[in-house]
Amino acid sequence: MIDLTPYTMILVSLSGGKDSLCIALETVKAAREQGVFHRLMAVHCDTDAEWFETPSVVRNHCRLLDIPLQIVHPHRGIPDYIEQRGMFPSMSCRFCTSLKTSAIEKFVRSLYPAKKECKILSVTGERREESPHRAKLCEFEIHHTLTAGKRQVFHYRPILDWDVVKVWDTINKSGIPPHPAYTGFGNERLSCALCMFACEKDLRNGARNRPDLAQRYLEVERRTGFTFRYKQSLKDILSGETQ
Repeated sequence: MIDLTPYTMILVSLSGGKDSLCIALETVKAAREQGVFHRLMAVHCDTDAEWFETPSVVRNHCRLLDIPLQIVHPHRGIPDYIEQRGMFPSMSCRFCTSLKTSAIEKFVRSLYPAKKECKILSVTGERREESPHRAKLCEFEIHHTLTAGKRQVFHYRPILDWDVVKVWDTINKSGIPPHPAYTGFGNERLSCALCMFACEKDLRNGARNRPDLAQRYLEVERRTGFTFRYKQSLKDILSGETQ
């Protein structure tokens, strides 16, 4: 890990997934070694589209790691936003991600206005092997959206070069239970229960966990004619379970 001592606050973004658990483990370990554990805080954005267990999983991870947690909410949940727009997120319009980040950024601004001198480290769990977009990310860079006035914010991705084997090895050694989406359902990844970028198996798992959410999205498809993914409807994806 980098030197954490210059930072007023070290903010770890948690989703409940395997990568966010790893960055929490790594950051907690480094912060204790460097004598700045008291500056740690975790944040989780609840978008109303998560697995039912996700908030309790995040709370349990923070309890076991003994770090304070702040749960934030976007100005409008992802399902409500999709229903209002009548369209789903896409690679060219990832409004789901912006809803999450804007809620976290609002929380940071409320704690540290631009006129208040501070230096903040935002720690997130992207990994290069997950997508071509993430492969191009920097491990450490200035957070341009939040840096303003006397408030300096930096973005740090400590597991950017990790592979999935190292991720699971780290979790297994920690003894902290991962999200049941992995252990109980066999998910490859964890995000929203019905993430447009998930594989079909994970989508079917998410629909089992959040049938209410699946019904809302199916109704958007029926009402608008827009499909969940480009040329692929959620109805077809979910029906593939029994084909």
